[in-house]
Amino acid sequence: MSTRTVGVVALFGLVVATHAARAEMSQERRDYILAHPHGWVELAVDDAAIPQVPSSDEEHPGQVRPAACSVHVNLGTEPVVRAAAYPSGDTAPYHAKSGFRFPAPVGEARLRLSYSGCDVEGGKLATVEAEARILVAENRVTTVTFDGTRLVVAKPKENSK
Repeated sequence: MSTRTVGVVALFGLVVATHAARAEMSQERRDYILAHPHGWVELAVDDAAIPQVPSSDEEHPGQVRPAACSVHVNLGTEPVVRAAAYPSGDTAPYHAKSGFRFPAPVGEARLRLSYSGCDVEGGKLATVEAEARILVAENRVTTVTFDGTRLVVAKPKENSK
């Protein structure tokens, strides 16, 4: 493979990885929500019980700290976040602490979270699914915290930047 081909493949991989790590909501959709009555949803990921997971490196089998926890969030049926939270710590249990903030139309909504890459069930990587009904109030922030197993919703509070 030529140096140029390797460079093009590397650039393509970087573009794909960057796209996969950004919020899912398009700028056009975000602009539309912001132009109408809206509030904000702030999702905090605070998982302090991340175990070691099976290594994906065939040359180095065993248990390792997960490289990243995949976070996928839908509001109703609409995908709003596709991102990662990164575990830290020298020994298990590891801790992933991160957050995401996005605008949402005013009203009641179903928030669904899919969290993968940082949980093990039966010796294999598992996906944790969590769901909560939330109320998005105009010009307010609805805070939702995910602890690695469940979602906890707080009452909407004033939006302070």
